[in-house]
Amino acid sequence: VFCLLEEAHNFAPASVDAVTTEALKQILSEGRKFGVSVGLITQRPGKLDSDVLSQCMTQCIMRITNPIDQNRIAESVESVGRDLLKELPSLSKGQVIVSGASVNTPVMLRVRTRITRHGGQDQDAPGEWSKWFESGDGQAEARDTALPAAKTVQVEDDGEILWA
Repeated sequence: VFCLLEEAHNFAPASVDAVTTEALKQILSEGRKFGVSVGLITQRPGKLDSDVLSQCMTQCIMRITNPIDQNRIAESVESVGRDLLKELPSLSKGQVIVSGASVNTPVMLRVRTRITRHGGQDQDAPGEWSKWFESGDGQAEARDTALPAAKTVQVEDDGEILWA
């Protein structure tokens, strides 16, 4: 199982003792033996819990301009040399520094332009809902695909009426 957590600093904040942080620490430290892998995505590594960040076996680091975030990267990624860290604010779109268990030595790569349709834009859920029901098709489909209500059965047990 591979799970991606976008905005990971919200699940494991550095400055707050959150129940999600402890759960994520356990998943990251013990999940691999059960076949569970987690990808953490954040634009603010300075806001991410340091123990959680230390569990990341491979880091893909893109442009970072905030000094707090740069320092957190420098602390957590020992194998990245100071020369590469100095490049963080000036990386261009698509450039990434990869470091960790997946590479022998940190490397700078360029990610190719996406060739698939972009599906990550925000959807106008209320607008889509309105269009679906205004067409009449939505009402018919909802009626035709609705699950039947659970059957209620009255059972008597020692003079008491129970509902199942």
